[in-house]
Amino acid sequence: MNIATIIQARMSSSRLPNKVLKSINGKPVIEYLIDQIYNKNRGMPIIIATSKDDSDREIRNYCMQHKIDFHAGDLFNVASRFYEIIQQYDIDFFVRVSADSPLLDGDLIKNALTHINEKVDMITNVMPRTFPKGQSVEVVKCDMFNSNYKKFESKEDYEHVTRYFYHNKKSFNIINIKNNEDFSSINLAIDTKHDFERISRIIANFEKNHFDYTHKDLIKFYLNN
Repeated sequence: MNIATIIQARMSSSRLPNKVLKSINGKPVIEYLIDQIYNKNRGMPIIIATSKDDSDREIRNYCMQHKIDFHAGDLFNVASRFYEIIQQYDIDFFVRVSADSPLLDGDLIKNALTHINEKVDMITNVMPRTFPKGQSVEVVKCDMFNSNYKKFESKEDYEHVTRYFYHNKKSFNIINIKNNEDFSSINLAIDTKHDFERISRIIANFEKNHFDYTHKDLIKFYLNN
């Protein structure tokens, strides 16, 4: 079974432009996420889903410079980028994550993958959310995505990629992974300058490699910052 992680990334965030390449301790935000995934899921391909818009030129250049696979598609139709990647790569499932989640616990991906079986269409930990923002993981069956992509109905479906499946969940076999405690109010993603500063403070307190900290460790750091 072939599985790849697809990281959606853009520079044109309205609240914090260029956030995915902003540097924390000399390392771009997106590089933290790539490290998180790679060090807990070695051998899994990582593909950056960005756009061909001029605003995302720096992301494309970053990928080429670091020899990271990427696909440049439509700026606003994010779902189309995933659809096009599926056509290009021989994969059965993709893991969808966002570049604004630099401290995503790679073990959450590893755990989600253990739920894959012949009948499952999607595995998620956000239906409902019990993990912090920035710790979101979705594993999507490519055949299912392919056959339903053209049924997407709204701008939001195309922008948010998996929204259609949640809104039609009775038609799909979706497994939701729940945390033992509800930490959905905690934000470990980067959406604003305040978020960026908080994540920077958390990373400044690290005494080992960032990918060696679990989401439970990060929650403790968050509560102390």
